[in-house]
Amino acid sequence: MKADDAVTTVSSWNELKNAISKGGNIQLGNDIVAETGDYSFNVNKNVTIDLNGYKIDRNLNEQQDNVFSVIAGGTLIIKDTSEGQNGKITGGWANEDYAGGINVREGTLILESGNIVGNRSNRTFTKRGGGVAVFYNGTFIMRGGKISGNEAGYGAGVVVLDNCNFEMTGGEITDNICDFGEYQNQVGAGVFAYQGADVTIGGSANIYGNKNSNDENSNLYIYRYKSSEKINLSTTVPLTSGAKIGVGYYQPYGKNEIPLADSGKQFKDAFFTDDDKNYEITTKDGVDGIFYSPKNSSGGSSTPSTSTSYNLRVGGVEVTSANTSGTGWSYDNQTNTLTLDGFNYEGDGSGIEIETLQDLNILIKNENRIKNISSSYSSSTNGWSCGIYVHGNLTITGDGTLDVTGGTADTSHGISVLGKLEIDSQGTIIAKAQATAGTSGIFAYDGIVIKNGNITAYAAEATNSSRGIECNGDITISGGTVAAKAEKGETFSYGLESDKKITISPNAVVTASGVTAALNKKPEGYTGEIGTTFVSNNTNPNPTPTPSEPSTTQGESTTTSTPASTSTASTQGSQQVIPTIIEGAGSSYTQGSGNTIYFRSSDSFANFQKVMVDNAELSADCYTATEGSIIITLKPEYLSTLAAGTHSISIVSANGVATADFEVQTADTTAVSPKTGDNDQAALWITLLLLSCGALTAVGIRKKVR
Repeated sequence: MKADDAVTTVSSWNELKNAISKGGNIQLGNDIVAETGDYSFNVNKNVTIDLNGYKIDRNLNEQQDNVFSVIAGGTLIIKDTSEGQNGKITGGWANEDYAGGINVREGTLILESGNIVGNRSNRTFTKRGGGVAVFYNGTFIMRGGKISGNEAGYGAGVVVLDNCNFEMTGGEITDNICDFGEYQNQVGAGVFAYQGADVTIGGSANIYGNKNSNDENSNLYIYRYKSSEKINLSTTVPLTSGAKIGVGYYQPYGKNEIPLADSGKQFKDAFFTDDDKNYEITTKDGVDGIFYSPKNSSGGSSTPSTSTSYNLRVGGVEVTSANTSGTGWSYDNQTNTLTLDGFNYEGDGSGIEIETLQDLNILIKNENRIKNISSSYSSSTNGWSCGIYVHGNLTITGDGTLDVTGGTADTSHGISVLGKLEIDSQGTIIAKAQATAGTSGIFAYDGIVIKNGNITAYAAEATNSSRGIECNGDITISGGTVAAKAEKGETFSYGLESDKKITISPNAVVTASGVTAALNKKPEGYTGEIGTTFVSNNTNPNPTPTPSEPSTTQGESTTTSTPASTSTASTQGSQQVIPTIIEGAGSSYTQGSGNTIYFRSSDSFANFQKVMVDNAELSADCYTATEGSIIITLKPEYLSTLAAGTHSISIVSANGVATADFEVQTADTTAVSPKTGDNDQAALWITLLLLSCGALTAVGIRKKVR
C-alpha cells in the first residue's frame, strides 16, 4: 500500500520485488524473509529502501544466491530511519564470483544507515566478497551504517575490483572474518581492494576489528597490481576524530616503502594503523604524504644501506648501485636502460624482473637468450611464469636478437608488462610461452605499440586460454614484420587479442593465427575475413607465413622455423570458414535460478539465421541475439522449461552451424561453473584473479590465468 504519495510500504518478498521493478522510495512494513522459489532482487533503476528497523533476509542455508544485484542503470540507496537503526540485509550465500549480500556490477550502491550482516560468499576457487562486492566499473559509497559478521575467503566485508570506486566517509566495517572452507587466513577481511580499485577514505570511517582465522588483524588490504594503488583522502569530507583504519598492502618482494596517501601527513598516527607487524606508517621530512615502510630487525624504520637497490633483477641477481653489470648485461640507472649484449640465462624464475614504481628500457645487441625453466608459482611476478616481467612500462630497442621463453607454472608469458610495451627495433624478438593453463607469447596490460622489428610471439597449447599477443588496451602496429600464433586453448585461442582496438598500418606485415585469429574483431583497415589465419597486408604478393612452433630445446639458441606458406589474405577472404562456438560451451543453468547463459559463434553477425536447441528451432522471444560476432543469450523464461540434463544448442548462420552442449541442473544440485580462463586459475593470486574476477600464496588469492 501507499504510505503517502512518495513512499511505497512493502511487507512481503513479492511486494518488494514489484516495488523495486518500478523504482522510487520504498519502506519496509515488517521483516521480509525469502521462501522457497524467491530469488535475489535486480536493481536497474533509482531505488531507495528504508529498512525502518526491519530485515530483508535471503534465508539461505546453502550456497545459492545473493540478496541484491545492482546492475547497469541502477542506483540503490539503503537507509534506516528507525530510532535504533537495527534494520539489516542478511542471509545471502553466493555461489558465484560476487557477494552474498549486495553485488554491484556497473551500478551504484549508497549505504547511509542500516546493517549488512551475516552474508557469505562461497565459490570453489575465489570465495570473495561476503557483504558487498563491486565489479565492472561499479561504485560503492558508504556514508554510514555497518557491515559486520560477513564471511568469505577474502574481502569478507567488501571486495572492490579493477576500475571500481569505493568511497567511505562514515559508518563501520568490523567483525568480518576471512575464514571460509578451505580458504582461511586470507587478507582483507574488512575491505579487499585489487587491481586498480579507487579507494577514498574520509569522515569518521572505521575499518577495524576484522580478522583472519588466526585472529590476526585484516582490515583494509590493497593489492598493488600496478604502482599507483593507494588511499585517497577525501577533500570534501576530511577525516575526523573517531576514524580508524587498519592497513595492509601486498607489494612484490614484500620489502619496499610505498605511498599510503599522497597528502595529509598529520593523519599518520591519529587515523591509520598497520596490520602487518613487519611494517609501519611513517612520514618523510619535507614530504606531504604518508608512507607504508618496512621495519628493520630491531623494530625501527628501515634505513638506507650503503648501496641502493634499483628494484631490478637480471639473471636472478639484484641490481644495486654497487652492482650495475654482469656477463652480457649492464644497467644505467639515470636512463633506466638495461643493455643486453650476449646475455644468456636459463634458470628458475624470470631472466629480467623489475619491481614497481619505475619503467625499463631494454637495448639489445648481438644474440641474447632468456629461458625460465621454473614450474613453481612466483608471487613476485603476479603469479605468472615469465621470461621477462616488468611492473611498469617497457621499451625495447636495438639491432640484436632477443629470444625469451616463459616458464611452466599456471600461466606462461614470454614477455609480460603491466604498463605499456613499445618495440622499436631493427633486430629480432622472439617471445614464447610454454604449455600451461594460460599462455601468452607477449602480454601488456595498458597497450602495445610496435613500430619496427621482426617480431614472433608464440603461445603453446593451453588448458584454458592461449594468445600470441594479448593486451587489455590498444594494439598498434605501425611497422615491422609481426607473426602472432596461438595454439589450441580449451577456452580461448587468439593470435591477437585486444580488449579495445587493433590498428595495423599498411607499412606493417602482420600474420596472426589461432582458433580465432584476432579475437573475432577485424583490425582497423583490414578488409578480409577473420578466420583461423589472416595476413594484414592484402597487397603483399608474398606475405609472411604463419609461424610454426619455435624450437624449445634446452641449451640451444631458438629460431623460428619456416613452414609452408599460407594463402594470402585475399585468398583467405574467399574461403568459407566453418563457424564454431568460441564461448559458452559447457555452460550450466540451475533450475529456478532466474539466470541466463550465453554462447558466442565465430561467424559474423550479418550471417546469423536462427537458433536451435535439441534440434528444434527457437522462437525469437526465447533468446536475444547481439553482435560481437554472434552472441546468443538464452532467457531464463525459456531455460526454466528445459528438463535437467545435457542439451545441445546450434547457432545457424550463412557459413554453417556452430554447436555446443550445455547442462541444466536441478535446484538442489551444487553447480560449479566451468573455468573461464581469465579469472579462475591457479592457487588464488598468491597461493589471486583474478578478478576476474584474478587471483596468491603470500596473500592467499588465486591468480588470473592470462
